[in-house]
Amino acid sequence: MESTLRPTRTRYGVIVFAVMLGIIHYIDRVCISKARPFIQQDLGFDDTQMGYVFSAFTLAYALFEIPGGWLGDKWGPRRVLLRVVMFWSVFTAATGYAWNLASMIVCRFLFGAGEAGGFPNIAKMF
Repeated sequence: MESTLRPTRTRYGVIVFAVMLGIIHYIDRVCISKARPFIQQDLGFDDTQMGYVFSAFTLAYALFEIPGGWLGDKWGPRRVLLRVVMFWSVFTAATGYAWNLASMIVCRFLFGAGEAGGFPNIAKMF
């Protein structure tokens, strides 16, 4: 039996959402490098300490990429992407409230952990 249902335009919304999320994901990840001199000046970090801040994000991103994708397999990409965006938004804001090296490293680590599930679940959504 042939279906008489026509495809909806929802697929276009999904594509726009995924592309915008990917753009925000990328910009959010690299914008701290532009803010580096201001962060160093405000918090008194040297280049080595900023290296620890950058490394905290990278380490968390690497550690949580696979678990983030697994959660998408288990719970579905829409549910996980909602939580990923909320988690990384909270820790993006929290980065601005860091007051010393330890708080900045914790914020950036948790930010990386939250953002890590983004791309695997965007791919799963497609």
